[in-house]
Amino acid sequence: MGQGPHDLEKKWQKIVWSDEKKFNLDGPDGFNYYWHDIRKEKIFSKRRAMGGGGVMIWGAFGYFGKNSIGFITTKLNAEGYRNLLNSHLNDISQKFGNTNFIFQQDNAPIHRAKSNISWFTSKKIKLLEWPALSPDLNPIENVWGILARRVYAEGKQYSNVDELKKAIVHVWENISLADLRKHSESMPNRIFEVIQNGGKKTKY
Repeated sequence: MGQGPHDLEKKWQKIVWSDEKKFNLDGPDGFNYYWHDIRKEKIFSKRRAMGGGGVMIWGAFGYFGKNSIGFITTKLNAEGYRNLLNSHLNDISQKFGNTNFIFQQDNAPIHRAKSNISWFTSKKIKLLEWPALSPDLNPIENVWGILARRVYAEGKQYSNVDELKKAIVHVWENISLADLRKHSESMPNRIFEVIQNGGKKTKY
């Protein structure tokens, strides 16, 4: 027998979505880079002439909550990624009631390193099979959009990295469960649109 809509919906609720993202002092991820959210207009940000640095963050969320933000202080390698998981993924496990969840990550070499695949196996965490070049399928991109819009609201720029970090943590902690669930629940529509567009960019 096939699965009904309710069964498929419950399956998506088991997924934890993850990614890394760069935030600059003067705007998200560089010059004239826009962040978009479902049914919202594009927002542009421009980088100041002299630059100014920024931070790389790692985050994850699911239907039942999100992790604490992980700040990446050096060039990330396989061991550093595993340290992030050890430090922050337990937050998600607790929000899921310590029940089994399925973890999504992209196919970056550090994510797929044998040592990290073994780590997931040792923790009995199942990995979601993930296609290459598929940002429109990952709802965390829209959660990053929420974060960026609020961190840089009204053209806000930051004078130093510590100030930016505090803003990121404050905004991240206040992203509502309703927002997380809205984007988690968008998966059936995302997949439909990707198929309809032959794998090309969608509204997401």
